[in-house]
Amino acid sequence: MRFLIGIFLFLFYAVSAQDNKPGVFKLKPSLGLNVCQVHGDNYNGYKKPGIFAGLAVNARLDTKTSLELGFYYSQKGAWKNPTKFDFNYFRLNFNYIDLPISLRYMLNSRYFVTAGPSIAYLVSYNANFNYIDISSDYTFKKYEVGVNIGLGRTMVKNFSVEFRCSNSIASVMNYGVTKSTIFYPNPVARFFNKGLYNNILTLMFTYTLDRTKKSETP
Repeated sequence: MRFLIGIFLFLFYAVSAQDNKPGVFKLKPSLGLNVCQVHGDNYNGYKKPGIFAGLAVNARLDTKTSLELGFYYSQKGAWKNPTKFDFNYFRLNFNYIDLPISLRYMLNSRYFVTAGPSIAYLVSYNANFNYIDISSDYTFKKYEVGVNIGLGRTMVKNFSVEFRCSNSIASVMNYGVTKSTIFYPNPVARFFNKGLYNNILTLMFTYTLDRTKKSETP
């Protein structure tokens, strides 16, 4: 938790520093929607919705490139409803504090791409199978390490929309004694089949707070 508090204090310090360096730092609150699945749980499809909300500090590196440090609340997990051929119900819900570090590059005056690593802290979780709480049957790692890739567009001044793909690069829970006996000849497949991994698609809307004065704008 000390690490999270340190990140939070850095965000506000960076914003306050704008008084000395106008236009270098920008605060970017965001609100969005996750659609989620968990790789390795035997249920396919991005079927679980989740909230994505928070803010980031953007530090301009040059006219096209900037670095962003985010602090977000992000709901992840998996959801499987009963069907005609499979009556099982399964729902897994994660509540994370997500801390991505993204390099943002402007392709032109409208479109941009983002990419970078992230670390997330698991605040809480719950699991339900056939309407029975089975949360105590699972032990998930407190920290998730992932990677994010996004494509965005500036809609109007200070408003932008971004579609982001996020994936765990280390399992959020190892298989342990229930490790799959399937052998994957592909080394990449073997690396990503050691447990459960979060796969997230996010649609996020962002407003940029820029304290640069008009008289200082080139």
